[in-house]
Amino acid sequence: MNFKLTKWIWGIRIALSIIISLAQQVHLNAESATNDSLVKLVNIAEDDTNKVNLLIQLSKSYYYTDYNQALVHCKSYLKLSDELDFDKGKLIAYSELGIIYKNIGEPDSALYYIKKSIEVGEMLGSKKQLIRNYNVYGSLLRRKGYYSSALDCHYKSLALSQQVDDKYEIANTYIFIAIIYSNKLNYDTAIIYYYKSMRMYEELENNQKIGIALLNIGDIYKNLHDYSKAKEKYKNGLLLFEEQGDLRNIGLSFNKIGIVYSKFGKYDSALYYYRICQTFYDSIKNISGIAHCNIDISNIFYYWGMYDSAYIYLSKAKNTFKQMGFKRGYLKTLINLANLYSKKGQLNTSLKIYDTCQEIASQVSPYSLLNVYSNVLNIYKDLGNYKKAFEYQTKYLEINDSVFQLEKAKTITDLELKYEKKKDQARILELENENLVKSLDLRKRTNQRNIYLFTGLASIVIVLFLLIFYRFKARKDKIIAEQKIRQLEEEKKLLAAKSIVEGQDEERKRIAKDLHDGLGVLLSATKISFSAIKDKSPENRPLIDKATKLLDQAAGDVRRISHNMMPGLLTRFGLYEAVEDLLEQLGETEELNTICNITGDTKRMPENTEIMLYRIIQEMVNNTLKHAEAKNISFNMNILPEFVKINYSDDGKGFDVEEKMESKSIGLSGIRSRVNFLTGEINIESSPAKGVNYYIKIPTI
Repeated sequence: MNFKLTKWIWGIRIALSIIISLAQQVHLNAESATNDSLVKLVNIAEDDTNKVNLLIQLSKSYYYTDYNQALVHCKSYLKLSDELDFDKGKLIAYSELGIIYKNIGEPDSALYYIKKSIEVGEMLGSKKQLIRNYNVYGSLLRRKGYYSSALDCHYKSLALSQQVDDKYEIANTYIFIAIIYSNKLNYDTAIIYYYKSMRMYEELENNQKIGIALLNIGDIYKNLHDYSKAKEKYKNGLLLFEEQGDLRNIGLSFNKIGIVYSKFGKYDSALYYYRICQTFYDSIKNISGIAHCNIDISNIFYYWGMYDSAYIYLSKAKNTFKQMGFKRGYLKTLINLANLYSKKGQLNTSLKIYDTCQEIASQVSPYSLLNVYSNVLNIYKDLGNYKKAFEYQTKYLEINDSVFQLEKAKTITDLELKYEKKKDQARILELENENLVKSLDLRKRTNQRNIYLFTGLASIVIVLFLLIFYRFKARKDKIIAEQKIRQLEEEKKLLAAKSIVEGQDEERKRIAKDLHDGLGVLLSATKISFSAIKDKSPENRPLIDKATKLLDQAAGDVRRISHNMMPGLLTRFGLYEAVEDLLEQLGETEELNTICNITGDTKRMPENTEIMLYRIIQEMVNNTLKHAEAKNISFNMNILPEFVKINYSDDGKGFDVEEKMESKSIGLSGIRSRVNFLTGEINIESSPAKGVNYYIKIPTI
């Protein structure tokens, strides 16, 4: 499908999704008001179990906006539970603290609190909380690379879920198990577990969780470099999230689609989808998601070599993660910033940032520390400081050896993983046999049912006809609604563009007038004053003559700049006089011969149209003067009742049109954008050593 058409389709879908989000935005505003109410209630509440519940609600309300606040309220919750000897409160407080520390990238603290919660949960026999805690604990162990221990935790959670027959938690645990196999690169087993979870979610009619499983399967295909399949899974998940109005996961889906386009090397498309993702994250105030999007956008500008733009987006992400207390995200942005400064050749600045990275990475992950040491090592090599390079190489090898020992220990679990894989495949085969028997039985019963249904066939045909008719009508109404939305979007864009252009032209006119009437008059007055003192100071006459010449030159420059910004002829007498004057001035030089023919009804057009046409002609002339080395210019303008036709040509050295457009030539891009703004048409014909011809057609009604 043409990408422009795809953009239109997504534009319509985004508009519809944002309409749906208005109701959710009301909910978000209400939620913000609720936070304020909770704070007031906490401040006036007595120190009892009701206050404990209020504090945990307040802590959860800051999960996606401010982890520091979430920690403060959760610790207050734990402290009050201790004072009241409220075991259930301690159970939940330990669990929530573990989750918060997990989210901000402090796995050791997270493991400590989740383990404490498990101990309390086992003492109280709270199966529901234990199911959740075992999965969180397993997730933390997985992140540290302890896959065998992590699987043990998830299987404990699975056993408890099956005991209480909680299908939702069973399906959830399948997802956690699948992620471990995916991390071990056992993608086939991972997909088996993902589809197990999807079957259970289908029974529960939970399309949101099915969508999440599809995104994870898409990640597997992305890791296998099957980007087309990955994009398909992401878009299937997106459709389910749109049905649910799940704005957070809609944004996440667009982000993942953007990553796929980035892998394809289609950075324009990737940037387009990243910005859509930001729109959705912004609508639900997902601060962390917006920050991650800023990192992805900065990577696009980094690939393009637009380092200043990349820096702006990285700085936004860094400030957000720092404010949230999200160490893993903050570290990621700092490493990217350090790489950016290194790429720009500012190696000392990069090293200062890496000093901070080392401190944070030592708390977050040995893998991150390896990455930092490797980068610092290379910078010292580039600086020629081999003593420091050797020092960091030693540090790198020490960390690498310890990580290698962990990896070696983890490989011991491979036989267990393969055994589990074979068990899963045997179970699938058994299920397929069961399904085959059920299918045969179902076919027999279906044949019997068809005999009874045959007599009602006529009625069914009528019902189907009515359904098709109303479906067709509904589709027609939907198309009309989509067309109206598209038209409104176009009118909005056109109005915005028109306002910008008009504002720019008004500013040009103002500056040109200030230069001519202000600075020009001042220079003329200064020249008169010099002339007056010329005869009174014969000994300073050479200096006065020199100053007078400089004033003449300055006055000429002011007139020229003022004329370029907004020619006086254009504003006073119109487009045709201004164009003739422009080409006549060029023809007065010995190097260039110009021909100017303007025919038709030369009545004035709207001022903005005249200014825009003059800028187009001026840009074509500038291209000839700067690049063409031409001897002759021919300009023909024919004003007809419904449109203006312009033919401009020169006999210069010409160029390859396609090559220039692909290189995004500023001159040609400016001409095209102005013609498009006037809803006109343009055709450029040129080739090396054969000059250039511009054919432009602009509607006037």
